[in-house]
Amino acid sequence: MGATGGEVMVSNPPGVCTENHLRWDLSPEEIRGKCAEVIAERRKAYDAVGSLDLDSVTFDNTMKALAHTDAEAILHMNMLTFPRHLSPSKEVRSASAEAYQKLVESEADLTMQRPLNIYQRIVALGMKVDKDSLTAEDKRYVQGWVEERFRRTYPQVNCLDTSDNLIFETKKVYGSLDPDSTDNILKKLANINVAYIDQMNMADYLRQVSPSKTVRKASSDAYKKLSELYEDMMLMRDDVNLRIENSRCEENSAMLKELAKLRAQQSALQGFKSHADSVLKMNVAKPAKKVSTFLEELAHKLKPLGDEERANLLKLKEDCQKRGVPFDKNLYAQFAHGQLMEYFPVEVVIRGVLDICQDLLGLSFSLVHGAPVWHPDVTLYCATDRSSGQTVGQFYLDLFNREGKDMKSVCGYCTNPQPGCLLPDGSRRISIATIVTAFSKPTADCPSLLTHSEVLTCLHEFGHAMHLICAQVDYIEFRSFCVEEYFAEAPSKLLENWAWEKEPLQRMSKHYKTGSPIPDDLLDKLIKSRLTNIGMNCLEHIVMAELDQALHRKTTSDPAKEYARLYKMILGVPVNPNTPAPFCNGDGKRYCYLWSEVLSMDMFYSRFKQEGIMNPEVGLDYRKCILKPGASKYTEEMLKNFLGREPNQEAFLMNKGLMPHKA
Repeated sequence: MGATGGEVMVSNPPGVCTENHLRWDLSPEEIRGKCAEVIAERRKAYDAVGSLDLDSVTFDNTMKALAHTDAEAILHMNMLTFPRHLSPSKEVRSASAEAYQKLVESEADLTMQRPLNIYQRIVALGMKVDKDSLTAEDKRYVQGWVEERFRRTYPQVNCLDTSDNLIFETKKVYGSLDPDSTDNILKKLANINVAYIDQMNMADYLRQVSPSKTVRKASSDAYKKLSELYEDMMLMRDDVNLRIENSRCEENSAMLKELAKLRAQQSALQGFKSHADSVLKMNVAKPAKKVSTFLEELAHKLKPLGDEERANLLKLKEDCQKRGVPFDKNLYAQFAHGQLMEYFPVEVVIRGVLDICQDLLGLSFSLVHGAPVWHPDVTLYCATDRSSGQTVGQFYLDLFNREGKDMKSVCGYCTNPQPGCLLPDGSRRISIATIVTAFSKPTADCPSLLTHSEVLTCLHEFGHAMHLICAQVDYIEFRSFCVEEYFAEAPSKLLENWAWEKEPLQRMSKHYKTGSPIPDDLLDKLIKSRLTNIGMNCLEHIVMAELDQALHRKTTSDPAKEYARLYKMILGVPVNPNTPAPFCNGDGKRYCYLWSEVLSMDMFYSRFKQEGIMNPEVGLDYRKCILKPGASKYTEEMLKNFLGREPNQEAFLMNKGLMPHKA
């Protein structure tokens, strides 16, 4: 059981600040007071840089001063806003949510009012500084201030006021989207559905394999009753979902249209044809036309596979109707993995994932006993480098569902409350990550058993966490989550591959009663099931990515009509007339998740699959070339260093069954 409050220190060689500055015992009053203090101090620091005499500017009193200000402010901002979804105290969650809104508003104000004066100091610095004395990361930091903070805010001197107001209003509208009420309803609905499916899975499994006739009879009766009720529950779920979506449309559609309009005007001032072009140019370095071509070509290649899968599902639906049993495509996708749950107790899975990450990346993880945490279920681990013994970072695990833990309808997520960076004294502050999931809690009779989908979630979030703690960057702006948008999910998608390979699956599993491994025939079926409905699922992602691009290329587009057009064109069937257009606010970057998968597959198949999925040399190369730089290098450079060539789509297409595997 963890403690609360305080800070954590770990012994370490000089040069690395291993202090964990995070506090989890802040009261509502302390959160509100500290929020006001952080806002005021950051404004004061920015004003100090912006008022420097132009002749007196140095790299230390401009760029380093801004960097240290942001590093300290972001640490405290994360600490103040983190509790809003996880604190056991309703009052603390409320105060944290208030702080989040105030900090969002202050951030918009800060980036509107102060960059011009700061930019003038940076220009003066550029005229006098010895550029050879700057590191590559120093130069990129300066470039980031000039290109991303200033030029995007003030594209034309004669349009300063107009652009200023547009961006401020855009950020305000964006901050007000996605009301909590609908998210909470969706979260509760998702939890009910998952629990119901788990019961059906277990009943179906026991009625077939239990050695006890009594258990088989009871399980068969339970399965029959659950099946009869499930169809009614599906109708109720669809009705609730429809009302929620309509509610979201009523609450958010007007703001989304206004947001698209403001973004379009802002981008026009910056000289772009559309907001999609602006975002892709500044963040992902891919023009909207290239993105569209990528999505269209991928949809064309996947269309035959999607058609075949749809035909199989329709046949399965007909068979279910003949047998008088309910049909739900999501349910039947999960039934394929229902028997596996007994082999995935959460303690075994976590131990296996920890071992895989340690062996691949040359790390050692140790539990920090008595560490201050926000809930007794939470644990803290310290990661050290195996060869040097130096502390690399830390990560928290908050795995189990509980009252007041708002997962906002997601399976899990990873955050970076303490980003790593260089401190003013030259020491390096370690990066600290948090992995948050909503797994069912163990009981006195049974441990927490995971579905294979939850094992994937676990690996996905560990992929993010390893990216965060292994990065060693000088500036907080280059922490791992700040990589180009199209690469952000690649490290997490990469680690998911270990959930489909025999050796790591065996390391992450054993029967919760007998300790026996997963039978080979069941393991083979699981690995083959990776291709189940893969075409349809990918096509649905393409629909959403195309919709996101369309809304930010042509702001007059009607979301519902555009969604119906794309759905019919890409999936080949008309959208249900009672289904409203999904709320799509991807900011023109929804396609990035697909491109992250392309890159992750290239890394996995080209290096790990070819040279050994548990090959420590490949793992160390990956840590050195991909994880360690964080966002301090461009993605293309990091990938070329790791792959030895430019990335391509071949591995992605092989994984989808669209190309033969190479010998």
